[in-house]
Amino acid sequence: MDRSDAVEIQKLLKENIVIRDNPIEPSLVAGVDLSFPDKSTGLAVVAVLNFPELELLEYSYHVGKVERPYIPGLLSFREGPEIIEALKNTPEVDLVFFDGHGTAHPRGIGIASHIGLFLEVPTIGVAKSLLYGKCELPGSSRGDSSPILSPAGELIGYSLRTKPGVKPVYVSPGNGLSMKQALEFSLKATGIYRLPEPTRQAHILSQKLKAQLSL
Repeated sequence: MDRSDAVEIQKLLKENIVIRDNPIEPSLVAGVDLSFPDKSTGLAVVAVLNFPELELLEYSYHVGKVERPYIPGLLSFREGPEIIEALKNTPEVDLVFFDGHGTAHPRGIGIASHIGLFLEVPTIGVAKSLLYGKCELPGSSRGDSSPILSPAGELIGYSLRTKPGVKPVYVSPGNGLSMKQALEFSLKATGIYRLPEPTRQAHILSQKLKAQLSL
């Protein structure tokens, strides 16, 4: 499909996203990462951790051909198929973290929201850079946050300081929970490093697997 078709699909799917309080108490969480051993091969890894201890328990992965190019705002069309395949081999978890955006997206449907529509558990996007909207820098202490606002002034996520003296991350709900819950769970899922432990562990595993599989 071309870009305009993909955008129209996003607009249609956006109507199904649910952003509201969800009385969940997660005990198992997952983090998703996708790396590219070469330009046409995607390695999707899902790390499963207990919560709130954040200990790695197990992981699953899937390797497949990626034929769509990267287009800003359409990441889910490029990476989604391989991630969904990896998630099929993952035990049931209570919450999934994505290295990307949820509602903090030009059409309100980043990869955490798009794939979240295909899952039966809530999802959160935690990105390393801001894709859309504006926000002030949060305070310098761990846990300080500032709202990300759309051009219309709508709250679409938060900039969150997870570690003093380190750049903030950008948090937004994917699907199935509220803005505030996305912020709170993202902080609780972050240890001594900048990024949430679920996605950090998934990234570490993806780098190890690339070497082991000789991709």
